[in-house]
Amino acid sequence: MPSLLILQLKRIGDAVLTAPTLGALRAAWPEARITLVLAGAAGELGPLFCGADEILIWEAGGLNLPLLKRVEELSPGLVLDFTGTDRSALLSLVSGAPVRASYGKSAGGLFRRMACTLTCETPVRELHTIDFHQALATAAGMPVVAVPDAGHLVLPSGVKRPDLPDGYVLIHPGTAREEKFWPAAHWAALVDDLHHKYRVPIVLTGGNWEFERQHLAGILSATTVPVLDLSGKLNLRQLAPVIAGARLAVTVDTAAMHLASSFCVPQIALFGPTNPFHWAPRHQGATVLQSGVPEGTPWRPKQAGAPMSGLAWETVAAAAHRWLEQG
Repeated sequence: MPSLLILQLKRIGDAVLTAPTLGALRAAWPEARITLVLAGAAGELGPLFCGADEILIWEAGGLNLPLLKRVEELSPGLVLDFTGTDRSALLSLVSGAPVRASYGKSAGGLFRRMACTLTCETPVRELHTIDFHQALATAAGMPVVAVPDAGHLVLPSGVKRPDLPDGYVLIHPGTAREEKFWPAAHWAALVDDLHHKYRVPIVLTGGNWEFERQHLAGILSATTVPVLDLSGKLNLRQLAPVIAGARLAVTVDTAAMHLASSFCVPQIALFGPTNPFHWAPRHQGATVLQSGVPEGTPWRPKQAGAPMSGLAWETVAAAAHRWLEQG
């Protein structure tokens, strides 16, 4: 095959979780030319994907004619469509690739069925998202070797991290879904506890959605200790090295959690309505806590969610103490 085209037009976290599959394909097929198509804000992370030779961006709200032309020029031998939308189906068709693989669950409708030549029928409910991605490559006949979840994103040269104190703890409370917010009072109690016990600097990061800004403001107004607030001040490419340099990262289930995992940063990941079985970081430096579920309980494919408020701040603090006392 002269080249491989990978389509990942979903959100930032989904894009990050595609990186291990790129790493596996690169390890199995070192001479291949791999082109990755990302969408929207996830495109800012394009330079971090060391498994891709070329990054293309689908821009929201446009015709994307230059992108379509470039995809046609590539003439890939194989397309892996991790997205399963009409947009990705269009790119698959335009590529003219003889093999165009997508998931059976998203190949409904005549247009999408025309766009793929084979489908992967592996049920998404039975796998972690990383494994689900790799199942598509396997179904397409690709030689996928076993690789770690991490190590497939690399910080690009020339991206400078803001001046930050040594040994900081990163707090990232924000997410695109309000039901995944941990209560502001819980965050404030955690921040106060860590600063008082260990004198660690606290760095707060987050996005610019109005509901997220209100959530972050609630945390800052409730805490009694100094916090370096970088929320809304960093794009994704600038956020990545801030996460990578943290002594400990505490996040909810969001893109920052996946970035911390991709750099093997010691982390605590907080879950409630979403299932860790599908999304949790799996490296040894990760502690995963889910509301309503005792720590250490095995995750199940079908597991009911719970409100984030059910996760006590003392439980999270105890996990943070273990990491900070390890140095």
